[in-house]
Amino acid sequence: MRQILISAAEPSGDVLGAELVKAMKDMGDVTFYGLAGPKMRAAGVDAIAEMEEMSAMGVVEVLGRLPQILRTKTKLKAAIGDHPSAAIFIDAPDLHHPLGRIAKTHGVPSIGYVSPQVWAWRASRAKGIHEVFDHLLCLFSFEPALFPGTDTAWVGHPVIDRLPARGRVDSTLFGLAPGSRPQEIERMRTPFLETAARIRETVPDAHFHLLSPIDPGPLPEWISHITDVRSLSTARGVLTKSGTITLELAVMGVPQVVAHRVHPLTHQLGRMLVQGIDHIAMPNILAKKQVIPEYIQVLDPQILAQSILSLPSTQSVDLNALGPSGASDRAAAQVWARMEAS
Repeated sequence: MRQILISAAEPSGDVLGAELVKAMKDMGDVTFYGLAGPKMRAAGVDAIAEMEEMSAMGVVEVLGRLPQILRTKTKLKAAIGDHPSAAIFIDAPDLHHPLGRIAKTHGVPSIGYVSPQVWAWRASRAKGIHEVFDHLLCLFSFEPALFPGTDTAWVGHPVIDRLPARGRVDSTLFGLAPGSRPQEIERMRTPFLETAARIRETVPDAHFHLLSPIDPGPLPEWISHITDVRSLSTARGVLTKSGTITLELAVMGVPQVVAHRVHPLTHQLGRMLVQGIDHIAMPNILAKKQVIPEYIQVLDPQILAQSILSLPSTQSVDLNALGPSGASDRAAAQVWARMEAS
């Protein structure tokens, strides 16, 4: 039986990892261990460290979790020393690239899943990816060409298989998606709830689904806590932070408004580091224009409410870069092929 080390440091990576684990188990006899979140643990990954101790976004936020991050890196380094059949590192380049290099020096096939966003910032990283990963699995069609000299494969994005098509729309249902990390929810909770209250001033019978993997705390009776994005498929519109959620809503065909706020220092550093893109929502980045309204840092509930109420019934989003269905199966086949060739 083959043993694979797999590591995901944030919620969207945990979902990708769980889908990959299930697909690989369908193809052969294999076990997994590593840094895992609740989805990966439910899929059967033996967690030597838990993602919840690591998940943070932004320079300031990461510094607050530095002790946990260092402990987890030590555990993962030790796991690489056990010479697994392969090591799969999902996104999180600051954590995983040094570990990928270590895996290569140990002769362990080092596989990156999710391309570093060199098209957004630190483009120079593309030249050295072949020193980090033996094989890089990319989600978007344009990414392999960004890594000349690196063994890459475009497998597509599993979000296509994850979600239902949009059905009958409930004209009084709206969605709130403030984030998946405790820091995000704490920062976004107040402006999102105030926006919902403003919407109810115009639509008195409006009700809301608040998407959060953790308990968001006390909510008004007209807001329901949900944990599955599919529960937003019939919403008239959704107010969401940036991230994978924007692709999920776009795949379902749900109109959305993106509102995002981080620590002021993180924002200033991001403005200096991120070059070449004008948007934060992935559908806008893929379209190279704004098809989804975006609001960054300054979140005025009245403006956000008006933006939600002004949404069209459909938003035209080009999702060709995500590829066809079956992405997790293609990614699993790539990992099996790499192991069998080593």
